[in-house]
Amino acid sequence: MTPGDLSAVVVPEGPLTMSTLLALEPAALRRLLKGGLRRGMSAEQLDSIFQDGWGCSLETPDAQELLQLLVARGWLQVDGSQWKTRLG
Repeated sequence: MTPGDLSAVVVPEGPLTMSTLLALEPAALRRLLKGGLRRGMSAEQLDSIFQDGWGCSLETPDAQELLQLLVARGWLQVDGSQWKTRLG
């Protein structure tokens, strides 16, 4: 996967389990979801993961589409000012 190639990210159906999380590709997707496990991530931290992993801003349409998909799956949600990963 090349930087900025968010279209190649495959998000499996079903609940997010730890084994699913560890098997996800690319590594940037794992980092994104791991970053939200404990206290969560701020929008700035989330943007940094998108910059480092895909070479794009959180505000790009592709990044927003991936976030919407993760939220729709129930894997990621906003809790106050933090983005949090939800297992199960």
